[in-house]
Amino acid sequence: MSHSAKRKLDALEDSDDEEPMLGRQVLPVANLPDTFDGVPMDGLQYLFTVRRDARMLPHVTRVANPYDVPEVSAAAPQPGPSEPRPRRDVLPSEEWRETFLRRFKNFRKNSVQPTIHVHIPNSTSKLMPDKKERDLWWAFLAGRPKSEWNPPKKAKQAKVSRWQQRKQKGRANSAFPDDLYEDASLSYDAPENGGSEAGTSGVSLEVVPEMRSMDAAETLPTPSGTPAPPDVSADVSMTSEGVRDVPTVYLPREPTPALMQQIDHRYAMHLLMYFTHWINVRLEQPSMPLGDITQSHARWMFTLLSRVDDWITSDETSLLRNLARACISYMVERRRRRAAVSKEVDAEEVAEDASVLDDASCWMIVSAITGMWGQRDLWMDAEDLLGKIEADSVSSTT
Repeated sequence: MSHSAKRKLDALEDSDDEEPMLGRQVLPVANLPDTFDGVPMDGLQYLFTVRRDARMLPHVTRVANPYDVPEVSAAAPQPGPSEPRPRRDVLPSEEWRETFLRRFKNFRKNSVQPTIHVHIPNSTSKLMPDKKERDLWWAFLAGRPKSEWNPPKKAKQAKVSRWQQRKQKGRANSAFPDDLYEDASLSYDAPENGGSEAGTSGVSLEVVPEMRSMDAAETLPTPSGTPAPPDVSADVSMTSEGVRDVPTVYLPREPTPALMQQIDHRYAMHLLMYFTHWINVRLEQPSMPLGDITQSHARWMFTLLSRVDDWITSDETSLLRNLARACISYMVERRRRRAAVSKEVDAEEVAEDASVLDDASCWMIVSAITGMWGQRDLWMDAEDLLGKIEADSVSSTT
């Protein structure tokens, strides 16, 4: 092919008037004005309209962001009297959660590292109940004496073989009724005034002296039965009654380092499961007071969480989630009962015992579980449950 033919072909294919497109034109296009708005009569005119419309479209398009947050204007409209008021924040602030989580991680590091120059005496006595004794652990945490949370074990009875059972059974069957009285002493002397009672044989069993001895023992003076001098009887009785009326108060046991040294990861998970059970039982049974769960229990739960490993299994994660849900439900039930009591008493605030588990301790436990082991979805559950109880309380007051 000559050079002139190549130049003519290039002149036909290239056009200076048209804008450069992504692809090269292959099919012929009709030469019509841009204002053409008629119906295309052939393929040439149809391709012209297609290329004209394509030039009008932008080369780059943008998809709307589905997660885009709309900008809030500085002057937000105030809610009117008919509009519902926005509920207040029922969760701890994000700043508080971050600060607490950072300090909790530091506490975990300090609690597990060994302490130098401190000697812990090796005691042979039992420091705490066994892991599987749930009721004994409740008594131990309540500060009950050692005799209650560490009762003496019952001695195992020796097993009796079949030969010994047959031998004992044979002895019982071969015994005569007269053998039962072989050890009793006989008296052949009839009493002076009781001859007719002795019977015709004149034989009597000496059982009466034993009865007399028992009667004599019953008639002995006792401290309660002995009369006191008239001048001090009233004071002593009042003092004794006063001592009897005062109940014994036990101080709860705290999670000391000596006790926590005996608890590992699996032991801590087992005890945390007990706390979940104790809280749920009091939530399911309205007759049981919530005051049984105290601040001492919260300190135990907080310290036990520091003994849990960083990496846990799915079953252990479920146990921790159940504990967090139990604490959230406890706060909901506590607010519900408090609102009911304040409504009956017609008072804004009702005095509460400072030793009872409060919301601050529950938030610490929930924050430790959600932040340390990545269970942040529990915050949404807590917001929904507490938001409902807050809305109900506001509607009841208005």
